[in-house]
Amino acid sequence: MYDVVENSLKQLLNPDLTASWEKGLTYVSEGSITSDEYMEKLERFVAGRTVNVIRMNNQYEMRGYFDRSAAYYKK
Repeated sequence: MYDVVENSLKQLLNPDLTASWEKGLTYVSEGSITSDEYMEKLERFVAGRTVNVIRMNNQYEMRGYFDRSAAYYKK
C-alpha cells in the first residue's frame, strides 16, 4: 500500500498534511469553523487528489505493487 501511495499520492505521506487536518479538527472543537465547513474542505481536498490520480493513468505501472501485495490476502 505504501508503494502505491508513494507513487501516486505522495502528499498523503507528509506529516504536515496530518498536522493540517488536526488543526482543522481543533478549529471545529473550538467553534472557529463548523464541522460542515471542515468536511467541505476535506471533501474538496480528497476529490481534487482523486482526480489527479485518475489523470495520472498509471495503473499499469502500479500493477507490480498490487501483485506483490496480493500475496498477503486470501483468495
